[in-house]
Amino acid sequence: MKIFVAGATGAVGLPLVRVLCAQGHKVTGMTRAGAGDAKLRALGARVTLADAFHAESVKDAIATASPDVVIDQLT
Repeated sequence: MKIFVAGATGAVGLPLVRVLCAQGHKVTGMTRAGAGDAKLRALGARVTLADAFHAESVKDAIATASPDVVIDQLT
């Protein structure tokens, strides 16, 4: 399943991405620039950089990833 995780490098987001990737899901993790994108890649996730406070940026990131599911872990 293709899963988009907003807030993918947070306290809940990062462990969630770890589990989803380990289960074989194709995960795209949204984070802001410099906020742990290397950690996401190391887990096997794709990374998209977006500003959570800019609606158009988030909309574009989701559209580009074309996920089956969106999980909001923004805090």
